[in-house]
Amino acid sequence: MKPGVSRIFGLVALAVTFLLISILVPTTLTPPENPTNPRLVFLIDHGTHSSLAIETSSGQMLRYSYGDFRYYAKRDTSLASGAAAILWPTPATLGRGELRGPISEESLRNQLVVVVEKIYPIEVEPDKANQLIAKLDEIYLAGLENHVSVPAYGLIFAPHPTDYFLTSNSSTMVGIWLRELGVEVFGWSLTSSWNLN
Repeated sequence: MKPGVSRIFGLVALAVTFLLISILVPTTLTPPENPTNPRLVFLIDHGTHSSLAIETSSGQMLRYSYGDFRYYAKRDTSLASGAAAILWPTPATLGRGELRGPISEESLRNQLVVVVEKIYPIEVEPDKANQLIAKLDEIYLAGLENHVSVPAYGLIFAPHPTDYFLTSNSSTMVGIWLRELGVEVFGWSLTSSWNLN
């Protein structure tokens, strides 16, 4: 077997192993205990990926999602595009969507235009929610001239500075955001497989 083919085969085998382990062992989430004046965050399991909706101080919700720019924002869902996104680092994108209140799972479901398998409501400290919104909006606004609107997802996409890869995908990024919100995250979060304590 040629070295290049052997390397690709090894990467594919590693990817499959990671995915199987992640599917069999969900990522466990433990929300912060008794937050003061809690703000609601909704972890959204779309089946193949995850996104996050955060209650704002004005009583609306902002939804954020992360993915491969070509596959997600440009909607190139070809096999070649999907394989490239998994097998080596590729340019990433941050999706952002504005949703109106009331702040509830029902309201969220009624406004989402994409597949939703499950929604996990989590209460967090308001300052943590504000900090994450500010951080993500800074990334979003920095890429203003490169925004791509995708009504089919209900999101506007901007470039994200962290490359997309098997170990840096939508679920792992949501795991990072949840940690920043004060949620304990136990597991790899390589797939959209979650268990809320």
